[in-house]
Amino acid sequence: MNIINRKLIALSFAAASIMGVSAQEAATGYFMENYNMKWQMNPAFGNRNGYVGFPALGNLNVNVNGNFGPTDLVYPLNGKTVLFTNPEISAQEALGNLKNVNRMSQSLGLGVIQVGFKAFGGYNNIAINVKENSSFSLPKSIFSLVKEGISNKEYDIKDLHVKAEAYAEIALNHSREIKQVPGLRAGVSLKFLLPVGFAEADFDELKLNLGADNWQASSNARLRIGMDGLRYEKKMKYPENQRPYEYVDGVNTDDIKFGINGFGFGIDLGASYEWKDFNFSLAFTDLGTLSYSKVQEASTNGTKTFETAAHPIAIGDDSKSWDELVDALSPLYELEDNGTVSSSTALLGKFRAGVDYTFPLYKKLHFGLLNTTSLSSMFPSTEFRLSANVEPIKGIAASLSAAAGTYGANYGFLLSLGNKGFNFLVGMDYAAFKMDKNHIPLSTNVDFHMGINFPF
Repeated sequence: MNIINRKLIALSFAAASIMGVSAQEAATGYFMENYNMKWQMNPAFGNRNGYVGFPALGNLNVNVNGNFGPTDLVYPLNGKTVLFTNPEISAQEALGNLKNVNRMSQSLGLGVIQVGFKAFGGYNNIAINVKENSSFSLPKSIFSLVKEGISNKEYDIKDLHVKAEAYAEIALNHSREIKQVPGLRAGVSLKFLLPVGFAEADFDELKLNLGADNWQASSNARLRIGMDGLRYEKKMKYPENQRPYEYVDGVNTDDIKFGINGFGFGIDLGASYEWKDFNFSLAFTDLGTLSYSKVQEASTNGTKTFETAAHPIAIGDDSKSWDELVDALSPLYELEDNGTVSSSTALLGKFRAGVDYTFPLYKKLHFGLLNTTSLSSMFPSTEFRLSANVEPIKGIAASLSAAAGTYGANYGFLLSLGNKGFNFLVGMDYAAFKMDKNHIPLSTNVDFHMGINFPF
C-alpha cells in the first residue's frame, strides 16, 4: 500500500517541514489552587489532597499554536475564497504578511492513569501518559518560490527539518519541603519512555537557480521513519543518456506492527521558595532522549545536483502547473534506501520561572507571572503569562490569564469545581478566536484542557 507517493515527498521539500514540539499542560493553572496536574509543569508542586484520575480523562490536553493563520494563505476574490497562488493576488499582498519563518505546532497529551498521594515524607504522583507531537516550519522563501515562479531566480533554502513522534510515558514524581531551609520545596520526576513511532527529515541544503533557459538545483536531504514493519517501496528510473538508478517511491505499511520500538528516559527538576507573600519557582522539564531501534532511512547520501532545460513554469491554482513543478523538481526528492538504522532524538525540554503574589487584603486572591521558554535551539519560543487566581470557597477555584510571546498575544481561563470525592477541570490557554470580516481565523492558537479526578 503506497501511502506516500513522490508528489507528496516533493511538496515536503518545496513547501513544508514538520518538527516535534512538546505537549503542554494548562499554563493558566500553574499558580491555581485545586489543579492536581501542576506537578507536570513543576515537579516541586504538591497537592493538598490525594486523587485518582478518571481513566483516559484525568488529564487531557490538546494544543495548536502558530505565528501565522489561514488569512495569510487564502483570500476572498469575487465572492470566492482562493489560494495565495491565484494570479489575481499580487505577490506583494500574498507575501507581505508572512514571517521569515512561519511556524505551527500541534500536540496531544492523554493521561491514561493518574494517581497522587501523600507518603514518604512528601507528595507523590504516578502517571501513565500518551503523548503525540508534531509541527511545521515554513520559511518565507518557499512561499516566494511557489508564488513567484522564476521571477525570483535564485533560492537558497536550508536547515529545514521534519519530525513527528508518539510515545507512552511512565512518570514517577516525588516532592517535599526542605526542612533545613524554611520555605523551600524541591521535587523530581523520573520518566520512562516507550516510543511507538516517529518520522524525521533533514533538509540541510536546497538550492535552486531557475534561469530562463535552464534550471540548476542541489539538495542534501535525509528521511527517517521509525515504525516496526514499515519499509520503503522503490522504483527504477531510466534517464536519457544516463545510467539507470533506483529511488524511493513510497512507503509500504502492510506489515506495520504497532508496539514498542525502543526506549527513552527523561527527568524533570523543580523548586519553589515561599517568602512572605511571594512564592518563587523554577523548573526544567523533559530533559532526556528517545532511542528508536528500528528505523528506515532514505537519503540523497550527500549533495545531489541536477540540471534541466525545462521551460519556465508559472505557478497558479490549476493542477497542471503543480504537476509540472513536481515533475521538474523530481530529482531533488529521489532518495536512496539505506536500510534499517538506529536513531536517538532529544526531548524538547522547557524552562519555567514564576513568581506568585498573595494579595494581603484578601488572601484567597493571588497574582502570578510565569515565563515558559523552549530549550530547543532549533525551534525557540518563549511566553510570558500573567494570571489572577482565586478560590473563594474550598473546591471552587478559577484563574484568568493574559499571555504574550512567540505566538502572539492571547488570554486564557481555567475553572476547577469540586474538592473531595469529585473534581472537574476545564479551560484554555488560548481562548481568543480572532476572525476577519469574512469569518476566517486570523491566527492559529487554540487549545483545550480537561480533567476528571476523584480527590480523597
